[in-house]
Amino acid sequence: MKKATEYVKTKWEPMTDVSIPRSPDITSFHFSLDRIFGKGYDFAGESHPFYEIVYVLSGIAGITAGDKFYTLSAGQCLMHTPDEFHRIRAEENSEPHVINLSFHADRLNLPEDGRIFEPSDSLREEFIEISTEIREGLHNSDITLLAAQRVRLERWLLLAFRNGHEDGVSTHSGALCYAEIVRLMGDHISENLQAGDIAKMSRMSLSKLKKIFANYAGMGVSRYFTEMKIRRAAEMLRAGARVGETAAALGYADQNYFNTVFRRVMGVPPGKYRQRS
Repeated sequence: MKKATEYVKTKWEPMTDVSIPRSPDITSFHFSLDRIFGKGYDFAGESHPFYEIVYVLSGIAGITAGDKFYTLSAGQCLMHTPDEFHRIRAEENSEPHVINLSFHADRLNLPEDGRIFEPSDSLREEFIEISTEIREGLHNSDITLLAAQRVRLERWLLLAFRNGHEDGVSTHSGALCYAEIVRLMGDHISENLQAGDIAKMSRMSLSKLKKIFANYAGMGVSRYFTEMKIRRAAEMLRAGARVGETAAALGYADQNYFNTVFRRVMGVPPGKYRQRS
């Protein structure tokens, strides 16, 4: 005869059907790159409508993200948000080994403490494995493999986000000036400003302004301001704004000219961009 199994009855709890939204909620992967940058490497910069993780495995990388400049060492990673201008360069005569992983997400709550993370050794190894699997899945269009890595990366992000910080932000005077100028541009984004106007508003010479943007943005200040306007336009169009009202809100009196500039920066006309968003 079998001995009766003893158990302790748990307290009854009423069913509440509480909704638990997914966060992060990754919807698709864009690319997974594993690269070693040579000494002196300097990427010109870009922006795109998806998230991107930059993980430095070795060496030192200087990263511009929005209005801030970060210096990342081996073992650190940084998250770029959608439509954020960013660029990367090799620092201190090193050859940084970097993994770039990008994805679209309906929901991703970044920690308030900062966007720089230092995952543990085990999380580092898991990220390398996840990025490799995603690279293979994208290459072979393997939806099953990508779906499995989606779940793994969502869990990985939840664990990595526990130690976000901003300690890598550069406090160099040039980086601080760059941040202040970018914020000033954002405050005056509806105006038609030239480089000279921005220099005057920033209380610095035009030559110094150009030097700062060449160093931290990799482009001229006028081009940066134009692309900032177009990034803001893309946000408005995705939110449902009409092309005409978007152009007017950003200081473009001539909608045809706005269409031309938008297409040059984004690759498609604003009307088509709005339809597919």
